[in-house]
Amino acid sequence: MCGRLRGLLVGLVLLAGGCATTGDPQQGGLFGWSENKARDRHQALELQKGAAEARLGHEEHAGAHLRDQYVALDSEAQRLKDELDRLGAENRVLDAKLRHLLQQQRFGETEKRRLQALLAENDHWLAAKANAAATEHDIASRRADVESASAHNARLHRELFALLQE
Repeated sequence: MCGRLRGLLVGLVLLAGGCATTGDPQQGGLFGWSENKARDRHQALELQKGAAEARLGHEEHAGAHLRDQYVALDSEAQRLKDELDRLGAENRVLDAKLRHLLQQQRFGETEKRRLQALLAENDHWLAAKANAAATEHDIASRRADVESASAHNARLHRELFALLQE
């Protein structure tokens, strides 16, 4: 009996010594589970969860900021497009007035050629701007187009004013 008891005791020692404890209730079985390790594992998982929630909050904030930027840029792009449309319409009116004055008033050949060249340049400029407007979508290009159109129309205004003063 003593041998049997000794064999059972050796078996239990080997069984207990070969089992590592774990904090994961899905591992370790009935005797391999440790409450302290489970508490440590729970704290580690909570820290991971907190870090993931912080990253998620940061990403949501960044996404909201990007959406706000997109809305602002889209609004600016639309405002610039409207301004370009307005300047284009103003340019066509100025062009028509110059053509009308060219037909109504008597000009010397040099002045007539200069005004016709100006009108031809304006036709070319309008066509180029119409093509560019269809392909340019960035804000910087649209701002440059608005500045260019304003300068071009100012030149036509000066020409009209000079012709009306004669």
